[in-house]
Amino acid sequence: MNWRLLRSVAALSLPTVVVVALGVRFLLNDVPVIVRDEKERVRAESEHAAKAMREDPLLADFVWERGRGIIRGVSEFGDYPADMLWKDWNSAGTKWNDMWGWRAFEDGRLVWARGVGEKDGDMVYVRWTDIEERDYAFMFYLFGPMFLIVLVGITFLGARFFVDYVRSRDDFLAATAHDLTTPLVGMRYSIGRNDEEAKVLNERMIRLVANIKDFLRLGGKRPKPQRDEVDLVKCYKEAYALFREDIRDVTDGSDIPVDMGTDPTEPLKNGTFAGPVPNFTAMGDETLVVQILWNLIGNDLKYALPYGPVCVRFFRKDCFVCVEFVDEGQGMSPREMARAFDRYYRAKTVLESGKGGFGIGLCTAREFARSMGGDLTVRANSPHGCIFTLSLPAAKGGNEAVS
Repeated sequence: MNWRLLRSVAALSLPTVVVVALGVRFLLNDVPVIVRDEKERVRAESEHAAKAMREDPLLADFVWERGRGIIRGVSEFGDYPADMLWKDWNSAGTKWNDMWGWRAFEDGRLVWARGVGEKDGDMVYVRWTDIEERDYAFMFYLFGPMFLIVLVGITFLGARFFVDYVRSRDDFLAATAHDLTTPLVGMRYSIGRNDEEAKVLNERMIRLVANIKDFLRLGGKRPKPQRDEVDLVKCYKEAYALFREDIRDVTDGSDIPVDMGTDPTEPLKNGTFAGPVPNFTAMGDETLVVQILWNLIGNDLKYALPYGPVCVRFFRKDCFVCVEFVDEGQGMSPREMARAFDRYYRAKTVLESGKGGFGIGLCTAREFARSMGGDLTVRANSPHGCIFTLSLPAAKGGNEAVS
């Protein structure tokens, strides 16, 4: 059972569960109170209208007298013929000497009150009022359950769509990983013994495919990165080798210059450093580090090198080893830099360049860096361009400080 998927569906359904629980509680506890209060309101307003007529009979629309019927006022009320009996006017729940009542219609009600005193004691004063009793019971008990049923149905369809999407994604990844494994393993045996770079790249690709399989096995959760000693310079060389020829095409045969702390070395020659190379060893997952560097070098190749020079700096800062990619390209605005690591976000200058991409490379690279205890940041370069900095925890005792 995919517990991660189950938890996601539960989290997706939680708001609906809360709303349904509150809705049921409202229908069972609050609606009866609302209905009762509405009846009390109508009764109180009707009684107030009846008492007003008793105090001022001229407020009545017509007057009915026992034995005589309607003796004054309008007579268009068909429900009250002139020969209505005295008991027909009496309302349940009222005292005999304080008799009053009402009869409801669609848009109001007739309110009546018994006259006061010996002379008027056999008279009933009747008045048409606009007091309307709202049928809250019908409204809430009909539309309330309908709303909850529709909400549950929408949530069910949403959860089903989500599950189908995750399964489709996992099926696609599983098929991709399976289809890639066979040719990659075949390439392993086809690579010449002396082609060390091709061997390393092939093994790296096999590891990436294995990561996809681990992602599926863990229910859509990335496997924890390894905690090994990683030579940051070695990882950079490997990542750079993938783009070397393309970079030289853009820079007329030159490589990206590399500085080591405060003691710069010579530029790259055929993918290797000339001169002594300080030891920058970090703790992390070598495959993930190479992926991050792949992304940063690839971004510089596409978006920075065509507009200005790029250089790379290695240095130590506190308990971290760092590598910076410094470019003098078009740069980004403060708002764009704040969103540079958002998934699917692409800066305006990137969109205007017309170059492909989905806006997930930097987001994934920073996720990898943070999963290893480091970080990936960006800041502005002066006078223009950007500086991306990858920092990773330094291996204990594995680095010689560069002075």
